Amino acid sequence: MDILTHAISGLALGTVIAGISNKKTAESLKIIGLSGFGAVLPDIDAISMWSRFDSTFGKLFHISHSGRDIYSLKFWYSHHVFFHSIAAALLLTFGLGLCFYMFRRKQGLSLVVKNNLPALIGFFIGFLIHLLGDMPTPSGSWGGVRLFFPLKMYVGGTGNIWWWNNYDIFIIALVVFLINSFILMLWRPLKLKTGKPFIAIFVVGITLMMIQIKTRKFNFNHHTYQQCELQSKEIQHIILGDKWYKRMTYFDDRIKVPF
Repeated sequence: MDILTHAISGLALGTVIAGISNKKTAESLKIIGLSGFGAVLPDIDAISMWSRFDSTFGKLFHISHSGRDIYSLKFWYSHHVFFHSIAAALLLTFGLGLCFYMFRRKQGLSLVVKNNLPALIGFFIGFLIHLLGDMPTPSGSWGGVRLFFPLKMYVGGTGNIWWWNNYDIFIIALVVFLINSFILMLWRPLKLKTGKPFIAIFVVGITLMMIQIKTRKFNFNHHTYQQCELQSKEIQHIILGDKWYKRMTYFDDRIKVPF
């Protein structure tokens, strides 16, 4: 799945956790931001596709394979391997918590954990949402994501959706984020306590995404790249209609990341 959809899905999750935790504005923004950051971080393993990877990291670490080869292979640092695992989510969340403690050690460990727990939960679940979002995409050269690293099994790669052009899923995640953000702005002035509306809206959004994913009626694992690109866009055209399809492709054509 593309990085923008990952990001907005993580931000949408962050609004839920911020709503449940009922923190002040600054803390809520931290929760939302870290949830979004966690949701894009797994794709740091795609750095091997950077045009200068071989002359920088490759040279520094004496890596014999090119960055493009590393990307599609199954080294622990390849795409969809360690950084697409629960182990990475746990390790990086622990690292983030350690950073919080280093800057606030005078407060004591228990207080630091208590004050930052919602943000850590948001980061962790945001990371996992990225992994879930990649599972319905094509198996590629990996066969899914190595969810239970260091075990060698790969999970997902079902080919229900294409790598990108999933405008419908992006729009659903964006609407969830916007609605929950609007509610969050009213939450403290209205002195509301329950987080049920945030959860309900998020669950509805996830349900709609699952419906869209499961009703593509096209397996993106069994066709050429060009066929998948054309079919993915045709599916979006049918779902969104002429007006919204043109708007989304206009937006797509003007950004510099695959979307």
